[in-house]
Amino acid sequence: MHDRERLLTSTARDQRGIFTLAQGLACGFPRTTIADRVARGVYESIYPGVYGMAGSDDSWNRRALAAVLSSVAPAGTSHRTAAFLWGMTSLRPEDIEVVTVRHRRLSREDFTVHESKDLISSDIVAVDGIPTTTAVRTVVDLGASAPPWLVERCLDTGLRKKLFTAWQVRCFIARVARPGRTGVGTIRPLVEERLAWDTVTESDLEDLFRSVVAPLPFPAPDVQHRLLEPTGEFVGRFDFAYPQRLALIETDSEGWHMDPVSFQRDREKQNRAHSLGWTVYRFTWRQLIDDPQAVRDIITKIWTN
Repeated sequence: MHDRERLLTSTARDQRGIFTLAQGLACGFPRTTIADRVARGVYESIYPGVYGMAGSDDSWNRRALAAVLSSVAPAGTSHRTAAFLWGMTSLRPEDIEVVTVRHRRLSREDFTVHESKDLISSDIVAVDGIPTTTAVRTVVDLGASAPPWLVERCLDTGLRKKLFTAWQVRCFIARVARPGRTGVGTIRPLVEERLAWDTVTESDLEDLFRSVVAPLPFPAPDVQHRLLEPTGEFVGRFDFAYPQRLALIETDSEGWHMDPVSFQRDREKQNRAHSLGWTVYRFTWRQLIDDPQAVRDIITKIWTN
């Protein structure tokens, strides 16, 4: 195998079997050779200037990378595509989304290209080998096209996974905010609310409880409250607590609380809390979704009785 063949094969292998025209030329292949190999089926023409080695897998990640490589740099996967790559959501979008700088967009029929006035090179990093918007930019951009519930879920998941802090999101908003800048209006109040709480929950269910009680005119509950005996012995950790009212909150999901060991441990912990004068309230996902007002009524009684 000639050096140029070895070099191009290595380049394509590192990119899920694809390469660009510029990379092919840099490896020493003339345009005519590449065109001839496309005609003979040795290479597949994916987009203008982007090629795939024959037989390479046509995976979703490969399509995402090809979309980026066909765009004018700086460019990267963005919005829902980036949120999935970062692990902020398990919902893998069929439509690939890419962002590039304003007025440098190329027309593509099988993926969406967003233009940005504020995109800079440092906003793009590699995620699983694919140029992708940074986690903090992703969650801000997401507000431009995704429903608010998905933006909120991705924000909280990103905070839990330590992809960013609420303060970093606020700083990024300050950098890009301007009249007409989409996405900011959706994410800003969510970030301010998290900064006011100054805590990070551990599950979507806890996020849901927090969003249900957030409108109430009472102090925010402590998150992941550690309850101790007067001797200092550890009793247990509860999802939320209102120490001023000796009230503890547990959000129950079937996945974490309904196996026999967890069920027994939770009841022992609850009984010990009761013996210390605390009251434990339990809410399920279905209660929080189907009747959030009933949950708010209970929290109100905790504070007013």
